[in-house]
Amino acid sequence: MVDVEKKMIGFLAFMAEEVLTNLKKLTRKRYEQMITELVHKRDVTRKMGQYKDMDIKDFKWCYYMRYYLEAGESDRQKRVKVRMGNSEFIYGHEYLGITDKLVQTPLTDKCYFTLTQAMHLRMGGAPFGPAGTGKTESVKALGCNLCRFVLVFNCDENFNDNAMGRIFIGLCQVGAWGCFDEFNRLEEKILSAVSQQILVIQTGLREKRKAINLKERIVNLSPNMGAFVTMNPGYAGRSNLPENLKQLFRQMAMIKPDSVLIAQVMLFSQGFKSAEELSGKVVALFELCADQLSSQPHYDFGLRSLKSVLNSAGNLKRKILSEGAGEEAHSQEEEQKIILRSFSDTVVPKLISEDNPLLKSLIIGVFPNSNVPPITDPELLGFLKEECDARFLLSTNESFIEKVLQLNQILKLAHGVMLVGPTGCGKTAAWKALLASLNKLEKA
Repeated sequence: MVDVEKKMIGFLAFMAEEVLTNLKKLTRKRYEQMITELVHKRDVTRKMGQYKDMDIKDFKWCYYMRYYLEAGESDRQKRVKVRMGNSEFIYGHEYLGITDKLVQTPLTDKCYFTLTQAMHLRMGGAPFGPAGTGKTESVKALGCNLCRFVLVFNCDENFNDNAMGRIFIGLCQVGAWGCFDEFNRLEEKILSAVSQQILVIQTGLREKRKAINLKERIVNLSPNMGAFVTMNPGYAGRSNLPENLKQLFRQMAMIKPDSVLIAQVMLFSQGFKSAEELSGKVVALFELCADQLSSQPHYDFGLRSLKSVLNSAGNLKRKILSEGAGEEAHSQEEEQKIILRSFSDTVVPKLISEDNPLLKSLIIGVFPNSNVPPITDPELLGFLKEECDARFLLSTNESFIEKVLQLNQILKLAHGVMLVGPTGCGKTAAWKALLASLNKLEKA
């Protein structure tokens, strides 16, 4: 076990160096996927090394997902089987492309184990918990590990039993997995009708039927078909699942993700050498912001926002290295500055002016002797001040200029941007001034 772990650590260090080089987009994504996967394998190897005299039938070994090549007389008869617990699945060989790799934490392993046991019993899986805890992503990642096509449907009040029936008919025939996001947003009368459809499908799977009668139609039933639902209990406008529907799904609570481990793996895959030290600080900063800043409807300090900051930090580091930075770019101080620069680009523009002083004190508390670097663009700034004078806007108003520069930075990172604020605060004036300034800059 020790030798295996050393080889993994050496391979991870090699890939962390390679991911910072000038790679093609798809090649870099492959490296990031391999790093994410290897970090989980390294952690599992360390855990396995703590046990002695372990048998292949022990629960500690069966708890994790394993791949086996089943021998056959010819190459065509050889099959890859995936085992987890007492469940066994034939590898799907579905082409899914290079998708984003989910960071596997202990919570993810529990979710995988619960869902695979549900599939083994021909039941459905129902992860539940607040938004941003990885419920839907875990279902999609499990499907990717088994090489099954997963279709996600966002349930709303427009869904009825006929629409759900048509979806189930398609899933049964092609053998895909259906993940119904926020399933408890459906009305209770629709949930009761849907439960009958799901019961017919699960009964057919348990009895290994080739076809079932669904919505007064004879439908071919693939043994690979699976149905999963995700729920946010306690939210406004959510229904309680009927008891006959609860019995068809194996539930899995996903309340709080392991943000520190996720941040550590993401930073490691982006080439940050001090990922272990920085991950705890970044997560602590996000938690402090969520607790102490004012409550605004557009604020988000959850996992999605954290992921965007870390991805932006990776792009910044690669840009700095491409400009000829030396080994000092890998020091903890420089990597800390890159994280704060990314935080300034992605999170600070969302804050209202009253929260800015408090944010500065929070950053100093987490990252001593540091501050949020302001967004600067000397080339654009001159044209922007000219445009403000031409439109009779106060070009000396530093806060307005700063907001326009922040808008420009956000547009570089996101496809769509929403400007929020009270009437008359300059939302329309800001984007019009920025558009005119960018046109002048392009012609210059």
